[in-house]
Parts: sequence; C-alpha cells; structure tokens
Amino acid sequence: MDELSERCYGALWYFSLKVDLNSDDNKSAAIVTKYEQRLAEAGNKTKFFGLDIAKIPTGEHRTFLNYPGLKPYKYALQIAFANAKHRLSEGEEQLLSLLSQPGYRMWIDTQEKLLNQQTVIHKGKILPITEAKSLVSELPKKDRRELHNKIRAVYKSISHIAEGEINAIYNYKKIVDKRRGYKNPYSSTILNYENDEKSIENLVSLVTNSFKISHRFYKLHAKLLGEDKLNMADRNVKVGKIKTKFDFTKSVSILRSTLASVDNEYQNILDSFLENGQIDVYPKKGKRGGAYSSSIGKLPGFILLNHVDSIKSLKTLAHEMGHSIHSEMSKSQPSRYRDYSISTAEVASTFFEQLISEEVEKVLSDKERIVFIHSNIQEDIATIFLQIAFFNFELELHNKIRKEGQISKEDMAKLMQKHLQSYVGDTIDVSVDDGYSFVALMHMRRFFYVYSYAYGQIISRALYEKWKEDHSYAKKIKQFLSAGSSMSPEDIFKSIGVDTSKTEFFEAGLKSIENDIIKLEKLSKSIVSR
Repeated sequence: MDELSERCYGALWYFSLKVDLNSDDNKSAAIVTKYEQRLAEAGNKTKFFGLDIAKIPTGEHRTFLNYPGLKPYKYALQIAFANAKHRLSEGEEQLLSLLSQPGYRMWIDTQEKLLNQQTVIHKGKILPITEAKSLVSELPKKDRRELHNKIRAVYKSISHIAEGEINAIYNYKKIVDKRRGYKNPYSSTILNYENDEKSIENLVSLVTNSFKISHRFYKLHAKLLGEDKLNMADRNVKVGKIKTKFDFTKSVSILRSTLASVDNEYQNILDSFLENGQIDVYPKKGKRGGAYSSSIGKLPGFILLNHVDSIKSLKTLAHEMGHSIHSEMSKSQPSRYRDYSISTAEVASTFFEQLISEEVEKVLSDKERIVFIHSNIQEDIATIFLQIAFFNFELELHNKIRKEGQISKEDMAKLMQKHLQSYVGDTIDVSVDDGYSFVALMHMRRFFYVYSYAYGQIISRALYEKWKEDHSYAKKIKQFLSAGSSMSPEDIFKSIGVDTSKTEFFEAGLKSIENDIIKLEKLSKSIVSR
C-alpha cells in the first residue's frame, strides 16, 4: 500500500469510528459509504496488475520465484500465484468489488444498527442490549438468569431480520465461491489469512475431538459455584471477586516492567504511545465500547480502551499493546510486507496477555489467585473451544444453505443450540432460545474468522512456555514480531522453532490447558481444606 492509500484508509477508519451506530446520523454513515465506494473504484484501477501476474503459466512460476532480481518480491509472488486460479476477468473482478457493498456490507451494517438499537428492562432501568449482556455474569443467580432470558427474547424477536440477512450474504458467498472455484466454504478465508488449509482442518478436528477438556472445566465451574447443573446464563460467571484494583497508572507500571523483562524496545513503544497521546484510555459518552488497536503502514498507530480499573482492563491493555508492538515492529518491512495475517496478529496480542498474567498473580491473595486462574481458563475455553464450536456451526450453516437455498431462523437456532451443547457438555443446559444468539454473533458474518482465535491462542501459549524455559528465546519472539507478512504464518513460526504442521504441537497446547484445570482443581481443594 502506498503512502496516499495509507492516508486515505487511515482517514476513513478514523471517521468511521466517529459514526455512532446508536444514532440516526444517516448523513455520517452515508459519507463513510461514499468514500468506501470511491476507494473500491480506485482499487479497481490497479486490478489489472494482479490479473496479469495470474496469467503467467503455472510451469513458469518456479522461474519467476527463483529469479535473483525478484527475490525481494518472492513471497508476494507466491501469494499471487496461490490466488491465481481463483481470479476472474478484470471486468468481473471490478464488478464483484463494487457489488460487495450492497450484496454484503450493507446487510451487515443494517443488522449491527438494529442490534445497537435494542434495549431490555432490568430492575426498572432501560439498558442497551450490549450493556445488559456485559452485566449478566455479574448478577446473582436469579437476576442473571432473568436478564439472560430477556436478552434471548429480544434476539428471537428480531431473528426474522437476521434470517433474511444471513441467507442473503451466505448465498452471495456461495455464488462468489463457485465462480472463483473454492473447494470449501472456508477455503477463501484460510487462503486470505495465508494459512495452510490442511493444518487448519487438523486444528479444527483436534479441538472438536478434545471438547472433553471444556466439559471437564464446566464440571469444575459448577462445583465452584456450588451447583450440580447450570444454564447458559451461568457460563461466564466468576467464582469470586478480585478486590485488588488496577487503575491505569498501576496497569501501565506492571505492563512496563513486564515488557522490559522481554525487550526494552517494547517498553519504549509503550512509553511513546503514552507520551504522544496515542491511547484513548477511559470510557465516555458517545465512545464505542470494547477495545481496538489500529495501525496502517507507517502512519502513527493508536489504541482505544475503556479502562475501568479492573484486572480485565489491565489484560486488555496488554492485549491491545501486543497488537501495537507487532505493528510497530513490522514497520521495518518494506510496504508490501508491513501488514500481517490475522492469524499472526492473534498470536502477538495473546502472547503479551500471557506475559502479564504471571506478574498479576504476584499481587493477589490465595483466594484471588483461584478466581484469577479460573478466569484465565475460562478465557482459554472461550478463545479455543467456543470459537471452534462457532466454526463448526458456521460450516454446517453454510453447507445447509448451499444445499437447500435458504433455511429458517428456527433451524438456525436449533443448529446453534446443537453446537453450543457440543462444547459445554452435560453440565450446562442449552435451550433452543439460547440458539437465537446467532442473531448477535457478528463474527459469523466475517466467514470463518473465528478459527484464528484458537490458532493464535495455542501458538501464543507455546511461545510463552519457550520464553519461560529460556529467556534468550526473546530474540526469536522479536524475529516473529518483525516479520510482518514477509513469509506465510507457518514459515514464520517454523523459522523460530514452532512447527504448526504437526498435530502434536496443538495437542501439547491443549494439554497445557488441561494441566491448568488440574492445577485449579488441586488449588481449590487446598483452600477449602484449610
């Protein structure tokens, strides 16, 4: 991406953040749409280049890849050649680029707008549904189950819109995939994320066959809550409270020392972000929820937080700073390799989360440690096992729509119920109404994006374990963070001693989670026996 394009995309991204999806500011949304269309039209003018490369006969690929003068472009050529068989004519490519907005993006924008306008009444207060969702796990059992059911009822009441939206965008994808010649519904995503399809299929199969690990956790979860049986409202409940506060100053102090323990340059990046006002820290009226890290090319990056002095806020800071460090380190690459794959992005962010956890444990009491370890496992289960359950749901949904043309919202809900039950096991009852959570699952609109969470989490655990065993491994981690997209994710990790093509590697990652569950079982018993 050249500097002008970087500035255009950066300005558009920044402006889109300012558009409040809860408002009726159609003028602002229209401006974003207008500029998205203009950028699509501008991009269409350069499509001929990739299409001309795609015309190079397969038998001549090796000649180009081995030519010394093209060595700096070798991986870019590999990607171009890998995509070549899925390229269409220039006119078709331009048409698809322009149609993707009305055929895909505008459907999703409508659904997001609808969701953001929904409210529920709890204890006499009208709550936005996003706020109500975040509140559920914090409430006493009776209240949380009541609120959970109200949220599900709202999803069910607007599911007819989601039914039309999902059938439309899934059929749009079916048409595009067939025209481009993709074998499976997930093939284009895995190719775009520069992963090996067989390796990802093995990962999905392995995690699915290891759902017994998440079943074991939820049995322990129920026991720690003093229950024999749970429902979905209880799934994310904490087993206690961490009273230790982590205001932003304290969070920065912990993160600074942690980053310095790996490499001083990471600490310097954090300091520069703070000094230059590149972190928006606190929640305020009109600000979007959640957290985000943005970096485009060599433009200054920035981080959006909603820090509330909790342990979660500290971990979020570490997570988003991980993305930003990855972006800053990748700026050493030429512009064509400055960006990085989604699958490596998740590794970087979760690695820095892993780093912070050990430091946090040092300032907690024994009872708070149980809560913290339980919470960390809870997040691992959600990041790996739940995301693969979502992947399986999405795949079956794609296949059903491709076979039947379209399916009803009731069938979508039953399908979601089935896949949620598969990963939580018998300890948690999943109702059909729980299945209507598909209405708010926006990642399924990004087509198989969810596997990258599981992939990234397992690899980040491996990197963390290697660093713990030998701190000199920090040089290898820096090598990974500086690689950008100069190689495939598999080759980047292989270059630092992590072979993601081997099933044994992912098995070891899953085993480490099971070991954490065993550790929690023993620790909770020892506290109770005192």
